[in-house]
Amino acid sequence: MTRRSAVSILVLVAVLAASCADPNAKQMTSRPKIGAAGAAAERKVVLFRAVIDKDGQPLEEPWSLHFSGIGLFTVVAPKGASMSSRHSFLPGRPDASSSDSGWGFLAMPPGAYQIVFEGTAIRFVMPGAQYFGSEAVPVGRSTPALFEVPGDPGLIYIGTFSFGCHAPSSSPDALKLECNTLEILDESALARQVAQTALAQYGSLQEALATTR
Repeated sequence: MTRRSAVSILVLVAVLAASCADPNAKQMTSRPKIGAAGAAAERKVVLFRAVIDKDGQPLEEPWSLHFSGIGLFTVVAPKGASMSSRHSFLPGRPDASSSDSGWGFLAMPPGAYQIVFEGTAIRFVMPGAQYFGSEAVPVGRSTPALFEVPGDPGLIYIGTFSFGCHAPSSSPDALKLECNTLEILDESALARQVAQTALAQYGSLQEALATTR
């Protein structure tokens, strides 16, 4: 293992440790308790999928830490709030198989929110994105997407966030991907399969796709 690779892994571990220490992140990634009426009390389950497409090939296990330094996280805040001071974290896992395919969930009270995807060793080249260069592990944040959590039902699907990426043509060795496009796709049929397998206790899945404006 090279010194740069070792530093990259240590930085990623530090990011995960910081997110695990954040009580808000713990709430958002824990399954809500089911109330006496059989519905999720207070917090609703928000299901989504992230896909990192590199030159036509999807990145395997996008929520896993890759030896190259690539890692994907989420950042969530109320609509209109500043994202700069928000910590990134890994979303909840519906189950191991669906998580490996990019599925994740959040547990949120009803309200209007924004979600950003943070990538280590990734630069998002799109309006509203941010990039923090570093020789060890550069970090990029994507364009924010807006979504709304209604009072009912207990389980919603906000879309599949599909990033079109490629290897950077000229960059520091630590930067592995540049992502130029973001599409929010409707994979509601797949979402229902995940919901029925891993989240059936929260009722029928309803669609409420996020938007970038």
